[in-house]
Amino acid sequence: MKDFYTILGVQPEASPKEIKSAFRRTAKALHPDTGAKDEESMRLILEAYKVLVDAQSRREYDRSRLRLVPHGEGSAFDYRVWLKERLDTPEYIAKLVFYDLLHDLEDEALQLYERIRDTDDGRLERFFERPEAMDAEFCIAEEYAQRGRFVDSYRVMRKLIAMEQRGAGFGYFYDVVLARFRRLVLEDLPKVLEPEILLETLSEAIEARSSSDNDAQFLRRRAEILYRLGRSAEARAAVVRAAALAPKMPGLKALAQKMAANRVRATQP
Repeated sequence: MKDFYTILGVQPEASPKEIKSAFRRTAKALHPDTGAKDEESMRLILEAYKVLVDAQSRREYDRSRLRLVPHGEGSAFDYRVWLKERLDTPEYIAKLVFYDLLHDLEDEALQLYERIRDTDDGRLERFFERPEAMDAEFCIAEEYAQRGRFVDSYRVMRKLIAMEQRGAGFGYFYDVVLARFRRLVLEDLPKVLEPEILLETLSEAIEARSSSDNDAQFLRRRAEILYRLGRSAEARAAVVRAAALAPKMPGLKALAQKMAANRVRATQP
């Protein structure tokens, strides 16, 4: 497997800014204008950059680098079978969850994860490096969402955000995590939750303090639901809080004006 990090001369934990700087530096050294004629090296640098500069493709690449343990027919040693023989111990359940996620056995990984997710002994970070454990649970959240189990996905995502706030684990990938959390709360959960439950969940999501942009959007959605439910005072309070975080948020001013107009009409004889 090509080592894109070595090709660009950066460490696996390099920031996006460092990736871009390394690409510019390396590409400049090989550019035809400098007299260099190593077209194959230039092609590899471009390939490495395209993969590593995008957070999602970089994460997939990082995961593929971990697919190192042989399994299945023809292997001298079947690591998965070895793990399955030891499932009376949380450590081996956690390791099998991780292994199955890396080898496209997502249904099996979810079943195992649910055996340990609510136990202290089953915390993945006990048995893996913290970034790897968080990445694995992000994959779990994604698998839940793909199956329409949005509440389960939300619970895992909230846990991951709390972990990231205690100490960085996602690094460059955190912006993707925040965007996925936002989409989950604003687009996915409304498909399965009644308005009153959704209001509670939005309040909980705001309390998570994932980002000011997320909080502002959650507050706006909360204001919209409260307004539809006739809880105008609470809706106005939510709009004020959202405006304090993101005064130029699209649609927020129009919502505030609509509320104000209806309030005036309600006070007229």
